[in-house]
Amino acid sequence: MPSGARNAANAPFLEASVSSYDGPTLRAIRESMQVPLRRVARQAGMSHGHLSKVERGEHGRPITPTVLAAYEKVTGVSLAEAAAAIAEQRENVVGLRRRSWRPGQLTDMRRLAFNAAVGAIAIGGQIGEPLGRLIDTTGRPVSPIAPDPCDVDQLTQVGELLTTLDTRYGGAMTSQLAKTILRWAIPMIEPASMYDPDHQPLHNALGIITARAAWSAVDTGSHEAARSLFRLALFCAVRAGDPHLRAHVIADAAAHHNHLGYYADALDLIRIVEGDERVAAPVRRLLHSVKARAYAAAGETNSCRRHLILAQQAHQEPAPLDPPWVKTLRNPAHLYAAAGHALADLTQHDSTAETHAAAVEHLTGAISLYATSEHARALGLCRARLAALHLTTGNLDSGEEAARQALPNLANVRSARLARALGAVRRAAAQHPDHEPMATLTTDIDAALTTLEQPYSG
Repeated sequence: MPSGARNAANAPFLEASVSSYDGPTLRAIRESMQVPLRRVARQAGMSHGHLSKVERGEHGRPITPTVLAAYEKVTGVSLAEAAAAIAEQRENVVGLRRRSWRPGQLTDMRRLAFNAAVGAIAIGGQIGEPLGRLIDTTGRPVSPIAPDPCDVDQLTQVGELLTTLDTRYGGAMTSQLAKTILRWAIPMIEPASMYDPDHQPLHNALGIITARAAWSAVDTGSHEAARSLFRLALFCAVRAGDPHLRAHVIADAAAHHNHLGYYADALDLIRIVEGDERVAAPVRRLLHSVKARAYAAAGETNSCRRHLILAQQAHQEPAPLDPPWVKTLRNPAHLYAAAGHALADLTQHDSTAETHAAAVEHLTGAISLYATSEHARALGLCRARLAALHLTTGNLDSGEEAARQALPNLANVRSARLARALGAVRRAAAQHPDHEPMATLTTDIDAALTTLEQPYSG
């Protein structure tokens, strides 16, 4: 590109950056690149003596856009990046790094380098360093050692937000957000006395956030992280004196065991809390549902059906003044979904038409009750499970319909569990290679799982 055209293209940046440089900085940049001043003078169309005075910062010798363009052309470097590097070097030498950022004491080099960088970025230039490194320069999170009530209130609202994000979009982003919040907040409870009732609200808020982080980790297949988070969530729940949260954390940890195939371990965990009469009915419903699924997977039909009945009875109990998060468990869709998944597991050992029909009925009921805007993951899991049930029994049309309805959920929800459930649908569809709709469905599921780069582990 001709120098005139290049200068015109750079004009907005140069105009914005003129005031961001001084002569000594330009000289330092030039000398660091071992460029003679006469070469810059020829490029700028100016005399050697004039540019020498510019570099010395003499009055009446301004730094113009033409001068800046000439320095950039001859040195071949970004002036913004070079100025920032020189400022860093000079401040390291004089030892002013900390004092330079006090009000009114920002060094000229630091100020001018920042202004130059802003000028470059504002007209579309590069930021000059990796974005991750830029975030690292902001420092580690610093939490208040003595939390105020407002800190607890904010953490409570964060817990509600994370729950909404997790149930709607899956655990991928929620897991990262929750862990970031915990790194900020956990130092607040480390020095706290386990017997101090004043700290119970803080422990409760953190217990809810940590429990959500743990379940989000399960959803993304981060099983070791989930185990660590379950332990922390249980610690907070106990210190909070909240029997409902304590039981809920253990129920989720047991469900994690179910997910990995350790059904006896799931039952052992639930026995820790199932005799606690303080636990609210919705949480007891959850405990019975997890036990029913463990018994179903183990092929213990009678025990599975008994706990499904107990879950139904707990769901029908009158609603007392439960904590707000407990009330969300009273959604009847949760009851239908839990029973549907347990009965679907049971069909692996009890292949009667009655059991299959009951599983289909409950999963269909859950699908009709879940709202996509609130429980997209649960809805996708129910649709995928229903599709697999239909396909394994040869009801190909209904299976394809349910699978087609589940695919959009995969596009909107980042969940390893949902990807795994659709993988089961794909395997069931592949059992019918001569059926054209099944072959097409298999291809479409493969494409969805591949192009979305879903987390498949777990």
